[in-house]
Amino acid sequence: MNKPTYNVVFSKDNVSKDLNKVWKEEVESVFASHGLTCRLNKDECKMILETGNTEDEDIIKRARRALCVLACGLSTQWVKPILLGQIYCDAIKIEKPDEMSEEEFSSNYDDFIDKFENLYELQRKWYCIVLFFEECITVLATSFQATSAVGSLVRESLFGTIPFQDNVEILIRCIENYDQEEKTLTNNLELFCSLLAGVSE
Repeated sequence: MNKPTYNVVFSKDNVSKDLNKVWKEEVESVFASHGLTCRLNKDECKMILETGNTEDEDIIKRARRALCVLACGLSTQWVKPILLGQIYCDAIKIEKPDEMSEEEFSSNYDDFIDKFENLYELQRKWYCIVLFFEECITVLATSFQATSAVGSLVRESLFGTIPFQDNVEILIRCIENYDQEEKTLTNNLELFCSLLAGVSE
């Protein structure tokens, strides 16, 4: 039986300028260590993930998300920590519902970004970075709780009926209560901060 193959399309304007140069050493070799094959097709602007004999669904999911991160323009230094589960990642596809106008959807989107980044400063509080694109929001964080919370906020803010303020206050309380016991937000924080430093350079 054929194993699944996944394609991640990218824009040459978005990806890291040295992606092709470091691909074999910093992407292919990392994927191979997990039993995966990944090829870069520069002509068709896509990254092709072949799962081979790997049956670990978690690894496959992480690998797909790592490629999404590369498509967003971040460096290959993020790939290994994502596959190892040291950095959590989620890619949330966003598409305007048929019953919603472009103006309303755009307004919801802009309002979400403003409240997330400026009013509540959630990137700082939850140790995460959120990359905004037209059809996808990609989240990188030190904890699964943070990526899940951002996903919930995106879906409810853009398409749901729960006001942002009500939803975010519930999520903040949940994460803070959980973190008091498990200390998940600061897991691999030093690694996360070092990778973020590369983003700002």
